[in-house]
Parts: sequence; structure tokens; C-alpha cells
Amino acid sequence: MKESVTYCKQCLLPSSYLNIKFDEEGICNHCREFTQVDYLGAEKLKQEIHEPLKLNISTKYDCVVGFSGGRDSTYLLWYVVKILKLRPLAVFSDDLFIPEIALTNIENTCRILNVELRHIKHDNLRRCFKYHLNAWIKRPVPATLLFINVGERIGYETLVEKEAIKEGVHLIFGGRTNNQETTKHKIDVMKIGNRGGQLSWELGYIKQVILNPRLILNPFCLKIQYQEFYIKKWKEKLIQDNNLTIIHPYFKYIHWREQEIENVLFNELKWKIPDGKINSSRFGCEVDTLRQYLYYRTLGYNDTHLNLSYLIRDQQLSREEAFRKLEDGLNVSSNDIKYILNKAGVDAEKFMSKLDKKYPM
Repeated sequence: MKESVTYCKQCLLPSSYLNIKFDEEGICNHCREFTQVDYLGAEKLKQEIHEPLKLNISTKYDCVVGFSGGRDSTYLLWYVVKILKLRPLAVFSDDLFIPEIALTNIENTCRILNVELRHIKHDNLRRCFKYHLNAWIKRPVPATLLFINVGERIGYETLVEKEAIKEGVHLIFGGRTNNQETTKHKIDVMKIGNRGGQLSWELGYIKQVILNPRLILNPFCLKIQYQEFYIKKWKEKLIQDNNLTIIHPYFKYIHWREQEIENVLFNELKWKIPDGKINSSRFGCEVDTLRQYLYYRTLGYNDTHLNLSYLIRDQQLSREEAFRKLEDGLNVSSNDIKYILNKAGVDAEKFMSKLDKKYPM
């Protein structure tokens, strides 16, 4: 953690976090405004899935699970099989930047749970990644970091729905959690004044493009930007037109508890983690690893700070325990970052030199 920055006395959010306010006790507004979710429970969840299950045409699958291989979706797949006793199709969107250890966990999980894995590869991210990295480093500001993973969402956002439609399945499970609701800074940092709705975001996009025109000079990448930045609209239409039901059990039904999840991951599903890691978080997509590293370099925080802060407020971790996990979560070597840059076809030494000049360590 950076010594010159003031941190909330209760969580791990720094004074540089967007729109943060500290009271006279040094506690941030996010901690003061936090309220525990009143989860509806497993029985209510079972009631909710009854109707969409009756609509299914498939005799092979009861549901489709969006399976990224991260801990949320892995535990979700386990829950669907072991607790809900359903027959899911696991749909994995592979953006071609998934490390080998994550692929191994994905395959092992499906084998242990006896679930069919539909591994679908797409190259939109790979086709745009090099261009957007080189464009971003021309003016390396946090507001435009969301360009770096353009091409990723177009794969996973509607892929699960399309596979469900193909199989005649009307019930889809997603791994969204309340914890993830705290990470909207990645969108807000683009907005004018870091506040507002869609219009503020669109004006912020125009501003950043004017300041760095190279962000939109590649026609293919510009097309993918448009498709991704407005993909929510296309996804909602797909769901409505095909009478699909999307349920996120850990958003309002079941309390997401890290200790229980890690017990399932390591003891039942035999998860492997990279050497030097001490917990299950953040070693999935390499592009996300790079982007989280760049958020920390440019803003002084990333999703790790926000996720751990939520767990403190949710009384799952003490602040001291969270600090230890934070150190592990931020432990990404420069060699790992250079490997990802080189894999993208970017001159890693030149990129890091420019980054170090703008944001000294």
C-alpha cells in the first residue's frame, strides 16, 4: 500500500477512490452506507426456478451455467449440481488469454461434477488487444483502461444465452454477486466528473477520444467497441425475445461466503493455484491481470481493494486479514506483466518504460 495515501479506518479504500468521503472518524461513506443484504434463501431460489424449468424443451439439460473458470462461477456450477440437483451445460467463453492452470481447473471441475463443458473460443479480444494497448500507452490514463479488454465481453455476454436457445433451455445461472456491485469505478472513471448515467459516460467517451484519437482509428476495433459498449441492450432483447430466465443465486438468494467457497474449491474440486498464491482470487484471464495491474498503477487501487473492503463490511474478514490478502492479490511481478504484453505482440520494454515514466513506482 502507498504510504502517502490516506485509507479508510474500517476498510481498504484509499482517499484517491472515486467520489469517496471520510467522516470525522476517518471512516468512508461506503462503510457508513453499507447495509447487510437480506438474502431470500435456498427455498425461495428453488421456487423461482420451477417455472422456467417447465418451459425447457431439452431432455439433456435443465439449465445453462456461464462458466468462466473463476471461483464465483466454479462454486456456482458446484451449487447447481450438488445442491439444486440439476443437469447443467457449462458454457466457457475462451478469449485465448486464459492461463494453463485455469484451463486445468475448468476441465477438472467439469470432470469431477460430471458436467458437459462447451468450450467456445473467440478471437475478437486477440484481434483488438495489441492495437488498444499501443493506443492506450500514447496517453496512459485510467479513464481509457476499459478499452484494453474490448473484444472480451462480446464473447461471454451473449454466448450463454445463444447456447441456451440452441439447446431449448430457458433457465440460465450467472455468478453475479453483491461484491461485484462495488467495482463500478471502471465505468465511472470514464464519466464526466466521474458521476452520472449513460449520457455522462458517452460524453466522457467522446472527451477521451478527442484527447487520444488513436483509440478509434482502427475500423475493426471501433466496430467491436460499439458492439461491446452497447451489448447490454442486445442481451436484454435476446432474453426477452426468447423468454429466458437469468438467475444469479448469490446476488439475492444465497449469501456468498468466501470460507465456504474456498473449502469447496480446494477440497472437493481439487483446485490448483499458481506458485506463491495463498488464495483463490484473481488468476484467470491474463488480460484482466494486466488491466488490474494498470488500475493499481494509475489509480492506486483496483478490484482487489474493493472486493476485500466488501468482505470487511460483510463481516467475513477483519481489516488485518484483508491487508494480508491484499498483499497477495497485488503480488504480480513485472515479468508476468511483460509476458502478457509480449504475448499480445506489444514491445514490453518500451511499454513499461513509458508507464514507469508517467507513474513511477
